[in-house]
Amino acid sequence: PRFAFAFDTLQSILTFVVMLIVGLTVGQLTARFRHQAQVAHAREERARNLYEMARQLSGALVTEQVIEISERCVESSFGVKTRLLLPDDHDRLQPSAARPDKPQIDLAIGQWCFDHNDPAGVGTDSLPDAPLLYLPLKAPLRTRGVLAVAFEQRPLLIPEQRRLLDTFAVLIAIALERVHFAAVARDTQVKMEAERERS
Repeated sequence: PRFAFAFDTLQSILTFVVMLIVGLTVGQLTARFRHQAQVAHAREERARNLYEMARQLSGALVTEQVIEISERCVESSFGVKTRLLLPDDHDRLQPSAARPDKPQIDLAIGQWCFDHNDPAGVGTDSLPDAPLLYLPLKAPLRTRGVLAVAFEQRPLLIPEQRRLLDTFAVLIAIALERVHFAAVARDTQVKMEAERERS
C-alpha cells in the first residue's frame, strides 16, 4: 500500500533496508560534495582577490597609490573598514587621510604594534579589548607600517581568513618597500646628475 510501512514478505523488508542504506549513503556523499564545492569556490575567490591586489600593487608608483589600492582591496575582500598607518622620518606612525567612512584608530596601540612588530587588538593576545585589529606590515628589511582593520561585528576569523589577511599585509609591506627604494633611487639619480652638472 502507498504511504504505509506494511511489509508482507522478507524480500520487501530486505529491499526497504537496502534502498534506505543506498539513499542515506547517496545523501551523505551529495552533502560532502556540495561542501567541498563551496570550500573550493571560497578558495578560488580568495586566490582571485589576492591576485587582483598583487596585480594592482605591482603598478603602484607612489605611496598614496599603495595606500588607496591596499585599503580598497582589503575592504572589498573581507567586508571591513581599514586604514594604513605609516611611519614618518622619526618612526612615529601617521594615519592616512581620514574620511567619514574610515574607522577611528588608536595611535598608541598602532605604535605599540609597529615598535614590537607584533599584531595587537581584537582577536590577538596583545590588547584583545581594543575594537580594531592592528597588523604590522613586515617587509624583508623592516616594518613599513601598520594595517588597522575594523570589523562590523566581533570578528570570527577562521585560520584561513587570518592567513589571507596576513598575506595581504605582507603584500602591502613589500609594495611600500619597493616604492620607498624607487624613491631613494630617483633621489640618488637626481643628486648624481646635479653633481655631474656641477663638475
